[in-house]
Amino acid sequence: MTIRNVFQLASVSAVLAMAQTSPPRAVVLHAARLLDVESGRVTAPGELLIEGDRIREVGASVRHPPGAETIDLGDRTLLPGLIDAHVHLFLHPGAEDLQTVEESVPRRTLTAVLAARDDLMAGFTAERDMGTEGAGSADTAVRDAIDEGAFPGPRLRISGNAVDILGGHEDAIGFNPEQHVLPNATWANNALELVEAIRRQFKEGADFIKIYETGKDTFDNHTVSIHRG
Repeated sequence: MTIRNVFQLASVSAVLAMAQTSPPRAVVLHAARLLDVESGRVTAPGELLIEGDRIREVGASVRHPPGAETIDLGDRTLLPGLIDAHVHLFLHPGAEDLQTVEESVPRRTLTAVLAARDDLMAGFTAERDMGTEGAGSADTAVRDAIDEGAFPGPRLRISGNAVDILGGHEDAIGFNPEQHVLPNATWANNALELVEAIRRQFKEGADFIKIYETGKDTFDNHTVSIHRG
């Protein structure tokens, strides 16, 4: 190894050491108001100190470390990220049965990635995806890609493909039987099949299991009716 190479290695090592010891970048968000969900009060004005990827302080006035960037949000309200406990990222407005038959799983996965990004930009930082509706365990890939920072999106809890019985709620009912249109869920017609389906869902990365009823619900005159097939 030459003297020049030694100096090059020493320079790289010095830069890496400085990067590891340098303080994280600080940003202060300033807005007209801040919603404190613990107290149920609105603070005016409101500020939030972010250091690196962590929120360090929240209140009417926070520390402004030397070199911190201050972003004035004007007449806006700071509030914690929203949570949606029932979403279907793999669906979009329109006829559900047609899109799950006509659109490929790769196409629907791209739709889910874009929907996750849009939801994050709308303020939702955590969501529970309640079934891919025929896209199998593709939501595992979407969740993991978001966690790895490959795509922007909320923190996801996913169920993979929901579980249903033959002729049940998410089966392909009303189509030509000779075309053998697949259901939007995983079939399980008895206890043993249900256990097998659940094990498969967890194997493929599901955080929880969604099981459909045997038929659709109706709500009439303050009474819920479950139609069993």
